Amino acid sequence: MQGMVTAMVTRSLRPIPVVNMERLAGILVLSLLASNVAAQNPLVGEWRGHWIRAGDSMEVTLHIRRDPASRALNATFDSKRLRVQGIPFAEVKVEGCCDVMMRLQGDRTTTTFTGALRNGRLSGELREGESVGRFAYVRTRAPLAVPREREVTFSNGAVTLAGSLILPRAGRRHPAVVFVHGSGAEGRWASRFLATTFAENGIAALIFDKRGVGKSSGDWRTATLDDLAGDAAAAIAYLRRQKEIDPRRVGLHGHSQGGTLLPMIAARSDSVAFLIASAAAGIPTDSTEIFSILNSVYPNASTAEDSSSAREYVTELVAAAYHGLARNRLDSLISRFRERPWFFAPPPPASSYWSFSRPFNEFRPLDWWRQVRVPVLLVYGERDMRVPAGESAARISSTVLRHAPNADVAVRIFPGADHSFRLAPGPSGWPMTAPGYVPSLVSWLNARI
Repeated sequence: MQGMVTAMVTRSLRPIPVVNMERLAGILVLSLLASNVAAQNPLVGEWRGHWIRAGDSMEVTLHIRRDPASRALNATFDSKRLRVQGIPFAEVKVEGCCDVMMRLQGDRTTTTFTGALRNGRLSGELREGESVGRFAYVRTRAPLAVPREREVTFSNGAVTLAGSLILPRAGRRHPAVVFVHGSGAEGRWASRFLATTFAENGIAALIFDKRGVGKSSGDWRTATLDDLAGDAAAAIAYLRRQKEIDPRRVGLHGHSQGGTLLPMIAARSDSVAFLIASAAAGIPTDSTEIFSILNSVYPNASTAEDSSSAREYVTELVAAAYHGLARNRLDSLISRFRERPWFFAPPPPASSYWSFSRPFNEFRPLDWWRQVRVPVLLVYGERDMRVPAGESAARISSTVLRHAPNADVAVRIFPGADHSFRLAPGPSGWPMTAPGYVPSLVSWLNARI
């Protein structure tokens, strides 16, 4: 289960970041309450402004609506810099006519916005722990060319998958992209920003909740690779039947585990037009797992002996999970190394990590890439700590070209970018997207479809 142990290690060992926007959308609860709100509340509408902290300014769009049934207010925000869209606030309180408190609840951090509405401007203080900044919004009009969106469902066997079809505002017979999930409990929110950006540029997108997540049935924790590939193939088949879609121009985008599985999905689907493989592993999956976990624990290994013992332990853990080796030696290493600063406990016995790792180890990425005959875009962050970027890109591109010399394979490696194509955050804690990342995806697609 690529990334699961790394995530556990990160949670247990790394310092808590100032802002953890990467997983923010998956755990926020939409519950926006208002008190003493007039029938025509002055907060309702579109707001554009900035969050300002530690000398850093980030543009943010705020959307406030009233629920017609409950009469409560609903609010979300978008940020191109963070590549998020429709992120809900956990709480808003309105006192009197003008005093507003909003709370943004993350999995590790809470940001509170306290301010007031004066003369059509909403401004005040934002606070996250000991960090203090400012926010300021002015009312704006809703954009005219917002993509259309509709709820959809489709099936793979007994599993019903729920998602959103995001369409360009005008026209029909659009090219389209199906977004394939990474590891873990990923819902449609994870791809919403890119999907909406594609739709704004004339390319439809289908995003859906992974089985067992959101409104989809089933359970990703017990799913096989065939199950996951079948879910994506079912999404392609569904999309190709829609009247707004050109069935000859439907392709795939997958990130991390999703990018790694793309060639398998393409081989099992009819007429996939293109592949965008984002942070796809091009080396054996057990080696990728060792690379990923070690990059999480090495910062806590302060000596050469620590680094050596960490490698010994991680290698044995992966051998037990991916190759089914007996736990005797791993248990011995746990007793031996449990007091080391880099140490982390293995996933519990009931964790899906153990059941998924064995079949994932049998997956051979390059065997599937040999079957690819459609245009391919490989994108990586230069400082990806979960997948070896340069080596993976070289192995995949050379494999495709060796078996299809006239293949169209493009590689983009973004300097200084991490696994999610973000640069290291500055004093504000807000990361930056690697320059050119999103435009490069759009321009590559437009050039081919």
